[in-house]
Amino acid sequence: MNIKPFLLLALWLCAAFPALAQKPFVEGTINYKITLRTADHKSYNGSYLFTFKEGCIKKELKLNDGYQDVVIINCTNNTVYSLKTKNGKKYAIQLSMDEIKHRQKLYSGFVLHENFGETRMVAGIPVTKGSITFRDGSTTDLFFTSEWYPDQGITFERYPNAHFLPLIFDYKDENGVLTHMEAEKVSVSPVENSTFRIPNDYKIIAHDEYLLLCK
Repeated sequence: MNIKPFLLLALWLCAAFPALAQKPFVEGTINYKITLRTADHKSYNGSYLFTFKEGCIKKELKLNDGYQDVVIINCTNNTVYSLKTKNGKKYAIQLSMDEIKHRQKLYSGFVLHENFGETRMVAGIPVTKGSITFRDGSTTDLFFTSEWYPDQGITFERYPNAHFLPLIFDYKDENGVLTHMEAEKVSVSPVENSTFRIPNDYKIIAHDEYLLLCK
């Protein structure tokens, strides 16, 4: 009996299984605890809730100093709104999806390096330590799971079109603010459509109009 064809088939199945097992994170929530450290050594803690459903993403940031920021993204309709309160009035500010995608180009083409020797549990999920190398040569460490990947490529600004789900990661912005995020809970569960609707008490305005209000 010639076992070579069977051996080749077994090797092919072993190689293909990880790709087949990986699935998009289409509907559910990820709740991160977040720490921000500014360039002048001030520190802020809080939570950052990501909610997903079929092309929609809602990000809700709440810090211990009372600051809140909510962004609602609808990738199907190509719309982005930022919910803000100014002088006691509530606004849903229209943002540009094209601008968001343009900013992400700075981080596209990154390379993920896995460290197969270091794993741990995060939010009840086994994760692997890895590092990211960006096109400019800069690097950053993270813990991630390959079981899921973001359904929408714009979900994580620093990891566009990622084929993994980052559960612990850091990044520093242009103002020197260092952000640390660590997942506390990951839930794959149904989400109400109303989660992504703009509340009736918010007035929809253009971004330029909002900037004039801030002067």
